[in-house]
Amino acid sequence: MISPASFYNRWCLWWRQEVRFYTATDALQAELRGHHLALLRRFVPAYLASSLLGGGGLVLGLWGDVAPQSLLLWYGALTLLLTELTWSWRRLPKGRAAPAVVGRLLLRTLAAGLLWAAVMALWYPQLSSASQQMLVAVICAALFAGACWHSPMPVVAAAWMLALIAGSVVPLWSSGQPQLQLLAVLTVVYMGVAMAVVQLVALTLRARLEAERQSQMVALLLRDFEEHATDALWEIDRKGCFSHVSQRLPQMLGLDAQRILGQPLLALLAARAAYGRLSPGLVTLHRALALDKPFRDVKLEVRLTPNSTQSRWWLLSAKPLLDERGTTSGWRGVITDVTQQQVAHQRLAVLAHSDSLTGLANRVQLRERVQAALDACRDSGRRSALICIDLDNFKQINDSLGHNWGDEVLKIVAQRLSSVMRRSDLVARLGGDEFAIVLDDIRNDAEAVHFAQRVLQVLNQPADVRDRSLSVGASIGVALLPEHGQTIDETLGNADLALYAAKQRGRARCEVFAPWLGERNRRTLAISQALAEALEKKQFTLAWQPRVHIEDWRVVGAEALLRWRHPELGQVSPVEFIAVAESTGQIREIGSWVLEQACMEAQHSLQGLAISVNVSPVQLMSEHLLADVERALQRSGLPAHRLEVEITESIFVDDASVALANLHGIKRLGVQIAMDDFGTGYSSLAYLRRFPFDTLKIDRAFVRELMTHRDARSIVRTIVDLANNLGMQTVAEGVEEPAQLEVLRRAGCQAVQGYLVAQPLPLVTLQDLLATWAVQTRPDPGDEVVVTQSMALR
Repeated sequence: MISPASFYNRWCLWWRQEVRFYTATDALQAELRGHHLALLRRFVPAYLASSLLGGGGLVLGLWGDVAPQSLLLWYGALTLLLTELTWSWRRLPKGRAAPAVVGRLLLRTLAAGLLWAAVMALWYPQLSSASQQMLVAVICAALFAGACWHSPMPVVAAAWMLALIAGSVVPLWSSGQPQLQLLAVLTVVYMGVAMAVVQLVALTLRARLEAERQSQMVALLLRDFEEHATDALWEIDRKGCFSHVSQRLPQMLGLDAQRILGQPLLALLAARAAYGRLSPGLVTLHRALALDKPFRDVKLEVRLTPNSTQSRWWLLSAKPLLDERGTTSGWRGVITDVTQQQVAHQRLAVLAHSDSLTGLANRVQLRERVQAALDACRDSGRRSALICIDLDNFKQINDSLGHNWGDEVLKIVAQRLSSVMRRSDLVARLGGDEFAIVLDDIRNDAEAVHFAQRVLQVLNQPADVRDRSLSVGASIGVALLPEHGQTIDETLGNADLALYAAKQRGRARCEVFAPWLGERNRRTLAISQALAEALEKKQFTLAWQPRVHIEDWRVVGAEALLRWRHPELGQVSPVEFIAVAESTGQIREIGSWVLEQACMEAQHSLQGLAISVNVSPVQLMSEHLLADVERALQRSGLPAHRLEVEITESIFVDDASVALANLHGIKRLGVQIAMDDFGTGYSSLAYLRRFPFDTLKIDRAFVRELMTHRDARSIVRTIVDLANNLGMQTVAEGVEEPAQLEVLRRAGCQAVQGYLVAQPLPLVTLQDLLATWAVQTRPDPGDEVVVTQSMALR
C-alpha cells in the first residue's frame, strides 16, 4: 500500500515533469504540445456553446435574487471573454506549439475560471436557499466539464479547477453552516478525483501520441530501407501466399509486384531454384516453415530465368506472425542477396584447395583425400596407394632456361598425369616439382606398382616447350595403405622415403616403401635428441630479414628467423628441425626463447623497427603462448605495438578455437598479428571474419609467377583488395626482381621482403645495412617496367 508521503512525492514528481513538458523548447515537445492543442481545438464550439448556455441559465436562475445590472454585466464579461478565446483559437498556428502559446491559453483559462468563481464569492451569501443550491450545482458542473475539456493539458485543467475552487470553497466554509462546510470539503475531494482523472487521461493521450510517432518513424525507416537496401522484405499469409512485397523483391525476381501478390512463396522459389523442388535450400526452407519457428540464413541457389546458367545465392530469414490466439497467421521475413560473398568464398576455396599454376589439387586437398583413404581402409578393408613423384631434371631446366620454361614443363607434367588418372583418383601438386597421386580402391599391390610404371613411361617422354624438346624424367615413391601408414603424416613420410630411395638409386625409377628405408627417421631421432640440449648449449641464433615499404623505400621492420648449427649434424634447416620440435613438444621452449631473444635484440639494437616472429601451429595451440609473449615483452621492455606475430594458415585445419583464443589474447596486449603464406593453404573468409588480422603476407609462390602468369597477378590483386577492404596491410615475400616489385607496387601492396632487399642477415650485418640505407633507392625495373605495365593491364 502506498503511503501518503510516497503518494505526495510521486504527485510532485509528476507535476515537475508536466511543468518541464510545457516549458521545454525542443522540437519533439513542441510537436506533442501541438497535438494536444489540436485535440482541444475540436471541442472549442461545444465548450463555447455550453459556457454561454450555462451562463445564461445561471443569469435566469438568479434574476430575482441579484441585481439585474450585475447579472448582465457578468454575462457580458463572460461573452467577451469567450469571444476573445474563440478568436485566439482561430489564430493559433497548426503544428508545433511554443511554450508562449500554452502560457496565453493558461491565462485565458484562469480568467474564465475566476469569472465563474466570482459568482460564488460575490452573490452566494445573499441568495435564497434554492438559488444557492442551483449555484453550487452549476459551479460543480462547470468544474468537472472544464476539467474534462482541458484534460489533454493538465496544467491548464489545474488552473481552471483551482480558480473555481478558490471562489467556491471560501464562501461555503465561511458560512459557518456544517452542511455547507461539508460541501466545501467534498468539493475539494472532487477536485482531487477530477485531477486524478485528468492525469490518467493525459498519460493515456501522451502514450498514444508517442506510439503514433514511433509508428510513423518505423514506417518511414522501413520505407527508406525498402527503397534503398539491397535486401527484399516479404510477407506471406497462413496459406504461404505473398501478402506484402517490398519494392526490391520484384526487381530480384524479375516480375511485376501485382504478379507476385497472392502467389505461393515456395512455388515461386521452386520455379527459380537451381534444382527445382529438390533443391537442398528449398527443402530446408519448407521444413523451417513447417516448424512454425523463426529461422535465419537458409541458403538458396536460384536462377532468375529458366534457361540461365548463372546462379545467384539468397539467404532467407523470417519469423512467424501470431494472431491473438497465439497461432501462426503468416510469416514476415527478408531475402538477402549474397552472390558476391558466395563467389568470393568459392574463389578463395578454389585458391585454398587448388594449385594456381597447374590447376591440380594442392597439399590441403591431398591430405583430405589421404585421410579419406585411411578411413576407408579401416572401415571397409579397401586398399589404396599414395604415389609421390619428383621431376629429375627440373632444377637444371630452371637454372639453365629460367622459371618461365620450368612453369611450362610443370603444366605439361600436370596434363600428362591427369590423362592417366581414373575418375576416382586424385593428382595433386605439392609444390615446386613435387606431385602426388592417391590411387583409391586398388585390387593388390601389383596394381599400384604397374600404375607407377605407367606414370614413369608417360613422364619420361620428352616435352616440347616453345619448339624445343626437353628431357624431363621423374622418380616415384609408393606407399601402400594401410600397411605403410596409419596417419596422414606417416603415409606421406613413408612415400617420401621411398621417393628418396628412388633418387638415390639412380632416378627415373620407382621404389616401394620398405622398413629399411627409415634412415631418415633415424636422423629425425638424432635431431630430436640434439634439440634437447641445443638451448642449453646456446647453439641457436637469430638471422634478420628486413621488410621495406614499397612507396618510400624505407626499412619498416625485420623478421626474426631461427638458425641452428650443430657440431655434428652441421647447419640444420628449420624446415627439418622445426617439424621434429613440434612432434616432440620441444617447440614450446624453443619458441619462447625465440620470442624473448627477438624482443631483446629489437629493443637494444633495432630501435624504431617493428619485428616479426613466426609462431608454429603447435606453439599457437599451446595454452602457454600468451604467457610467453607477455614475459618476452616485459623482460625486454619492447613496446607491444612493435612486435608482430606471424602464423601460418595450417592452424585452420583442425579445431582452431584454442588458437583463436590465443590470438585474441595477444591482440589485446597490443601485439600485431600477421597471416603468413596467405592464399596457398587453408585460407577461409570465415576465419578472416572471426579474427581481425593486421597483415596478410602474400606467399612467394605467387610472387615468383607474377611476371609469367596472369592468374598469379589476378590472385595477388585479389588478396590486396581483400586486405584493403578488411583494413589489413599486405607484405609480399620472396621478391627477387625489380619488375616483381613494380607489379606489386601497382597492385597496391604496401611492403616487401626478399633477396631483392636483402637475404637473412646476422644482427650486426643488419645494423650495418641500416646505417647505410639512407643512400639506397628503390631498384629501377628498367626495360622490364614496360612488360610489367602491359601484363598488369591484361
